[in-house]
Amino acid sequence: MKKLLTAMVLMFFVSCAFTNAASAKTIFKVSNQFPTTHNISKGLLVFAEKIKEYSNDEMSAELFDSAQLFKDTEILEALQEKLVECGISTVVRWSGMVPEIDIFESPFLFKNFDSIVSFLHSGGGELIEAEFEKRGIKNIAWLDNGFNQMFNNKHPLRVPEDFKGVTMRSFGSGDAETLKALGAGPTVMSSSEMYMALQRGIMDGATTTMDAAVSRKIIEVQKYMTESNYSVSQIVLQVNKDWWEGLPQKEKDVILKAAKETEDWVRHAIKAADDTAREKIKAAGMEIYVPTDADRKLLIEATEPVRDNFVKRTGDLGKKLVELAKSIH
Repeated sequence: MKKLLTAMVLMFFVSCAFTNAASAKTIFKVSNQFPTTHNISKGLLVFAEKIKEYSNDEMSAELFDSAQLFKDTEILEALQEKLVECGISTVVRWSGMVPEIDIFESPFLFKNFDSIVSFLHSGGGELIEAEFEKRGIKNIAWLDNGFNQMFNNKHPLRVPEDFKGVTMRSFGSGDAETLKALGAGPTVMSSSEMYMALQRGIMDGATTTMDAAVSRKIIEVQKYMTESNYSVSQIVLQVNKDWWEGLPQKEKDVILKAAKETEDWVRHAIKAADDTAREKIKAAGMEIYVPTDADRKLLIEATEPVRDNFVKRTGDLGKKLVELAKSIH
């Protein structure tokens, strides 16, 4: 009787173990630095929903917004060290390890959203992603965050001659190099300091996206915008490579399918945000100038040294990326 009871208890625990194994759910964390109101955060909600849908609720992506887990300056190391399975980062954060990523800051290489898609799908994405993987990170999605534009208070910025004597807030060293090549006097400054500098006249102008110009109320203290789409604000959605390689192919397929739909959703959302922001900029009384083909050509010629310097820094791979981007137009 004692042996029978022991066997029954053993069978019960074995049965529980099999039941738990059968119902095991793959759960992974996603670190996000943006607030919940941002389009990237909304896009990640789509990502999580699609993961659940395509896996028949056997997988779950847990979202942590507003840098609850890691800041933008911390996420790459966190992914490499497997402190989190998945996270987003601005491409600027990759510059130190993968300088070729600065292709997106190289001026006047991408004219519109379609040209970005063509560049990524024509081999540009794969070339850069191979560099990520050498550093232990797998890229699963490229998320658009809009084009950078030029704002100022002095006069319309149409051709390089117009930039002379104009002091401008810049968001980074690559951006500052572009403004300097055009003839402006750039100062790298955080977005949180931008409004005050413009309001007080410390800076004549600034570079930022249209959506950011509206949300940060730049349109209240500026008179002119040049809608030139001169550089790209890009976000990457990435996972730890070792974690990724340990997943069954079925689960990889689910994540990649969800990531692709997230890419598409974010691209449309950012386009819509740009359209809405443009109307708000007009309503605020700002003058918007879209460069003619002739004026754009002059802007491209003036910034050729910036693209040349990019190729010098990045060698054959950088040269290949620039040639690919130019071939798309």
